[in-house]
Amino acid sequence: MASQPGTREALRPLRALRYDTDRVSLDDVVVPPYDVIPPADRERYAATSEYSAVHLVLPESPSRAGRLLYEWRQDGVLRQDERPAVWWHVQDYVGPDGAEGSRSGFLSAVHLSDYAEGRVRPHEQTHAAAKAGRLELMRATSTNLSPVFGLYDDPSSAPRDALLAHASGEPAMEVCDGDGTTHRFWPVTDAGAIAAVQEAMAEQSILIADGHHRYETALAYRDERRVRDGDPAGDEPYDFILMHLVNFEGGGLEIYPTHRVVMGRREVTDEVLHAFDVSELEGPPGQVEEALRLVPADTVAFAVWRGADRRALLCTLRDRAAVGMAMMGTPAPLRSIDSAVLEAVVLAPLLGLLDPAQFQTTESIRYVRDLGAATALVDQGEASAAFLLRPPAVEQVRAVAAAGAVMPQKSTYFFPKLFSGFLFNPLDA
Repeated sequence: MASQPGTREALRPLRALRYDTDRVSLDDVVVPPYDVIPPADRERYAATSEYSAVHLVLPESPSRAGRLLYEWRQDGVLRQDERPAVWWHVQDYVGPDGAEGSRSGFLSAVHLSDYAEGRVRPHEQTHAAAKAGRLELMRATSTNLSPVFGLYDDPSSAPRDALLAHASGEPAMEVCDGDGTTHRFWPVTDAGAIAAVQEAMAEQSILIADGHHRYETALAYRDERRVRDGDPAGDEPYDFILMHLVNFEGGGLEIYPTHRVVMGRREVTDEVLHAFDVSELEGPPGQVEEALRLVPADTVAFAVWRGADRRALLCTLRDRAAVGMAMMGTPAPLRSIDSAVLEAVVLAPLLGLLDPAQFQTTESIRYVRDLGAATALVDQGEASAAFLLRPPAVEQVRAVAAAGAVMPQKSTYFFPKLFSGFLFNPLDA
């Protein structure tokens, strides 16, 4: 790997590449993150506008994305801001549970840092295969096309205070997306405010909430470019990555669950659930989910949906020694995470997964966010059981990260999503 650059700015303001709204409507071109766009939706977004960001984030090929990006810049469809800015971003939304919420944060270019340095840390495991295609796309475009979602911990809310004084009036960009989330953006170009944000973030560690593959791809791209460019002494644009940062404190952060659905025909036996107190529940999935929510937060628990013609099971941990045996050497905060205990104590023996890494490749489990979709797979006979989960608390995520551990994949569902197409970050000078 190439050596690290000589200077260490924690973050920089963006000279973002943005759509010229005199040429296109943002409503027609912004799209959800590439990894949540199914093929049918991809075609719909592509048909909505020839300039849709989907042509870049989910292109016909990486080389075509590179050509389109170049052409759109040449034609003035995309223009680069003259003044560097830190962007204040507010999302007003209705969550999957029907509750209204608002989340706020800021976007800037954050200095890339290897995980081993501890400044930027992952919070869950990733798939190596998913990164190969994104690296080809980054090589072709030399641009961050979508932001990484990062979390930081600042009880003083210094970045928020510095930016809010300059983020007022009509937003520079505003869109209501297909999920009903309203996105509003204000650019802050004031040098004093930007300096205050840089100072507040200088010693902060950042936890990746979403976008691990994008971040790890950017690290690989940085290393390639540094080798190719003779390892420049100072920072280059590719030493940074577009990131949306939300404070653990006061940012409106909410986490929702992702359920585990066991495909095929596998009976969930008493033996598999030996470490848990098990009670039967009647009623539809919504009632089962509500019963699960009533379990005290400090008790590991999950529910098992076995089909509309059978009673569901509510499982609460009884035998902590069994967890200690199955998760030997695992930091204590991780042993309190429902999904981690479920994987180690129940799903691993049920599916014969002897190595935790096998959870990243097995086709026996589907990760489903929507409760109705998860239980429907069982009711329709495609799956044997849906293991219904509660979301981890923000404090639990923070504790796991502080212990230097990572959550199982798909343990957290951060909503609302960060759409692509508002801000692009070019990686060439």
